[in-house]
Amino acid sequence: MISKFHKDFRERYRGSREEIKTRFLAYLPLLEPLRNAYADVSVVDLGCGRGEWLETLKENGFSAQGIDLENGVLGECRELGLSVHAAEALSFLQKLPDESQVVVSSFHMVEHLPFDDLKDLVKESLRVLKPAGLLILETPNPENIVVGSSAFYMDPTHQKPIPPNLLAFLPEYFGFKTVKILRLNEASRLTADHEISLLDVLNGVSPDYAVIAQKQTDNESLDLDVKFFDTNPGLTLEFLATLYEQKLKSQLKSLRVDLDRLEKRLVREESELQAISNSKCWRITWPLRKLMDGLKRLFSLIKQIMLWIINLPKGSPGRRHIRNPAPALENSSTGGKSPEWLDQPIKTNSSFNRSVKPRDQVNIEVQRSRKDKKPQSRKLD
Repeated sequence: MISKFHKDFRERYRGSREEIKTRFLAYLPLLEPLRNAYADVSVVDLGCGRGEWLETLKENGFSAQGIDLENGVLGECRELGLSVHAAEALSFLQKLPDESQVVVSSFHMVEHLPFDDLKDLVKESLRVLKPAGLLILETPNPENIVVGSSAFYMDPTHQKPIPPNLLAFLPEYFGFKTVKILRLNEASRLTADHEISLLDVLNGVSPDYAVIAQKQTDNESLDLDVKFFDTNPGLTLEFLATLYEQKLKSQLKSLRVDLDRLEKRLVREESELQAISNSKCWRITWPLRKLMDGLKRLFSLIKQIMLWIINLPKGSPGRRHIRNPAPALENSSTGGKSPEWLDQPIKTNSSFNRSVKPRDQVNIEVQRSRKDKKPQSRKLD
């Protein structure tokens, strides 16, 4: 069940077979000098898995054998005609003769080992390699923040992330002549010309890296090509963080320029307003502006009164003399309610109220006064 679990897990997250084989092509230029220098170009791949690297080596003229503990993946390799063995990696190395291999490789296996076993594996690799032979150790890159903090732990059999400088120190310590770090599999779009985002800083660093160590040799023509690593630097956290910082500085500079422009415009407009308020024309037209403000308030009050009258119930005294109210006012925003100030009682002086006579009484008195007056006859000469 464990074997099937890991097989299904790799199928989902490792990538397709063709995709992995394409990635492995990056290592072939480093192996080419060894194939030309030795008649027997034996390679042992520790933790061979589905055998993509073994198949790539076979297609390019190398004699490769793979080591793994999972019978499921070993069966797949045998179906492809690949040479594989069910064995524990360190034990298998310890049984190999001295200087019998041109390459010892391990792809995404060292992170599964306890650190003491990893040290023994590096030491045994030095013993079994021929002069100028290569040790290739590929593993997830914890410099990638997403990989180091999350993706690495997707595989429950992983031990701990291994920083590049730590893994590179092991072959140096045990006596390899040249040790290089090769960062791999980063997104091709992330270049100096690309606009770097914060997510690119967190997840854009090369997700994998390989430590490539070469054993001592007297043949200088077989020395590891240092220029190869200079032309394939990968993406480091420092590189992406620097690009992102440059982007932020550029944006901040642009914002400061815009802010200075707005400040100058504000000062200019304030100066113009001050000049207008101090002008003679502004002082002369002050009464007219006050009058206009008063008229606006008066028109607003008249509109409120009209709206209140229109919304009175039909047949009420207030609507008898209004025959055709404007239709537009019927759809007013008052919602049929009268203004609050019209609902309040009118306060008047009591002495004034006593002196004011009702309208009907005034009309009767006027009629009586007219009757009392007799028409005067016109005397004719």
